[in-house]
Amino acid sequence: MTKDSSGDVRLSGISKTYGAFTAVHPLDLTVPQGSFFALLGASGCGKTTTLRMIAGLEEPSGGTVSLGEQDVTNLPPYKRPVNTVFQSYALFPHLDIFENVAFGLRRRGIKSVKKQVEDMLELVQLGEQARKKPHQLSGGQQQRVAVARALINHPKVLLLDEPLGALDLKLRRQMQLELKRIQTEVGITFVHVTHDQEEAMTMADTVAVMNAGRVEQLGSPADLYENPRTTFVANFLGTSNFIEAEVDTRSGDEIVLRAGGGKLVLPGARCSAPAAVGGKVLVGVRPEKISLTHADEAGGIPEGRNRITGRIADSSFIGVSTQYVVDSPVCPEFEVYAQNIDRDPRLVPGAEVVLHWNPAHTFGLDAAQSLLAGTTGSAGIETVAEEAAR
Repeated sequence: MTKDSSGDVRLSGISKTYGAFTAVHPLDLTVPQGSFFALLGASGCGKTTTLRMIAGLEEPSGGTVSLGEQDVTNLPPYKRPVNTVFQSYALFPHLDIFENVAFGLRRRGIKSVKKQVEDMLELVQLGEQARKKPHQLSGGQQQRVAVARALINHPKVLLLDEPLGALDLKLRRQMQLELKRIQTEVGITFVHVTHDQEEAMTMADTVAVMNAGRVEQLGSPADLYENPRTTFVANFLGTSNFIEAEVDTRSGDEIVLRAGGGKLVLPGARCSAPAAVGGKVLVGVRPEKISLTHADEAGGIPEGRNRITGRIADSSFIGVSTQYVVDSPVCPEFEVYAQNIDRDPRLVPGAEVVLHWNPAHTFGLDAAQSLLAGTTGSAGIETVAEEAAR
């Protein structure tokens, strides 16, 4: 049985420029039929412009947009088998929920809409709200009406432009699971634009991290988090600690590095940098992968773990974990997240500690990159052209 590819989204060399400003550099991307795909990035990275080119709301400066086997680059939005859900919902305030959802069917001249609308309202769990007006519903319910109205036309692809941005945190998390459930049930391709890392990682099968009009890295949420290939991705998805190190030796699958007089081991498969002996590598490790041991207990640390010494500069109790900031000779402000299971009362600011972790949790990046790429405030400032494109 051949796989249905009618809902594939294929971008080939797609680009968008506004005068001298390039919002999207030439981009090749395939979103497979039936997947939940996220375009993730900071404001001004080109993700919304890319979505608008798929929708037909923005004309590409170059390249092609295909849906399934059909080249739709020159088709107007209403002739493309896609529907878009915006952050603003754009419901008709004078129509009840039933008529909002039925609108697209009625416009196409379909007379018998009752069963289709009722089925769609059941899918989004709003069957009992059919005769209410939009203003009588919560933000999350209005969002589900917008999704139902888009899905009732049976698009091959549903485009979601920051759909949860107007909701409060708790409702946003609820709606993430809700949208994922709906996508799984209907099985159509969802392409979702967001600047919220947690949202992308909770909902999407595949995430494209965008930066300055380019796809920085593409992969599953777990792969992007565990194996970032650039400092931008490492910083944008969560928090990373970086140590500047020098390659000492290579043996088999392991790279041995020198940092501040000590040695660290890095699996060769987790290094995306050219790691010639004598060359520089940025060693990365996530804060939750690290254990913190008081210097007096250092003898009990198992052999074979990467370790560095330091002094606790600050600590913050946040319920699930305690977050420590440690000053170390190899890395100032090294962050460690320790789960609050058995807290050592000696681990307070000023305490001498040893930080240690499994070498398998270490990743290596090209040392020529900025350590601050992808951190808050380092992303490009949105231009007037990009703002206009949104």
